[in-house]
Amino acid sequence: MKNAIKKLFCLTVALLLVMALPLTVAAEQPPNPGGIYIQDDAGLLDGGKEWQLGNQLLEVSERLNLTVAVYVARTLDGYEIDDLTRVIYHQLYSSKDGVLLLIAMEEREWYIYTTGDAYDYLTDAALDEIEDAIVPHLSAGDYLDAFRAYADLCDEYLTLGQEGNIYRGSFPIGENLLLGLVVGLVVAFIVVTTMKSQLKSVRPRREAHEYTRPGSMNVTQSRDLYLYRTVHRRPRPKDSSNGGRSGGSRSGGRGGSF
Repeated sequence: MKNAIKKLFCLTVALLLVMALPLTVAAEQPPNPGGIYIQDDAGLLDGGKEWQLGNQLLEVSERLNLTVAVYVARTLDGYEIDDLTRVIYHQLYSSKDGVLLLIAMEEREWYIYTTGDAYDYLTDAALDEIEDAIVPHLSAGDYLDAFRAYADLCDEYLTLGQEGNIYRGSFPIGENLLLGLVVGLVVAFIVVTTMKSQLKSVRPRREAHEYTRPGSMNVTQSRDLYLYRTVHRRPRPKDSSNGGRSGGSRSGGRGGSF
């Protein structure tokens, strides 16, 4: 009888421990506060990687006071990717200033949608840099690296924009000016040398009559002709009430395949 009671007691304790185990595991995994900024419908990232990326996007979004997000879709389901990205952004996020990277796995397409201040700060030059950074990772299947590069570059260029230093791309002015000067000098030297070689038989003349034949010019009449006139025009002031973009919306984007 005592053995039966001991066995029943042990089974009861074991059952209670098994029931408590999921609660312990769940307590060790706090909710992901940045989960709203990463939506992975295709299951590309495991729980830990998605948690880390979500919190990175959350930190950037809160610090810059705009939305920086990623959405992974299994398929476009017949939609154009730019239209779908725009619709998803405005369905999920209320901020008028933000950027969303959408990945469509079945079609292997990507698109970056920008709106508001993010549209102003993420110029074509900035989007070129982001594209060059993420597409090789997407093609290689390194999705977490692609998303992290996207988050880092958005952070960099959006921060520059908020500081008044909108990224327009790097242009090596000194090198281009030097190259243009050298090329211009070489071309000018070749042209002048060619022209000089064709004028070896020509000698300078000091007086104009040496260029005319005697008796070939008889002036019978002379008069003054005004060939040119100067006109001053004042531009008509333009009505500034219709300035800016139509509809008051500032949005755009960039996309492609991987």
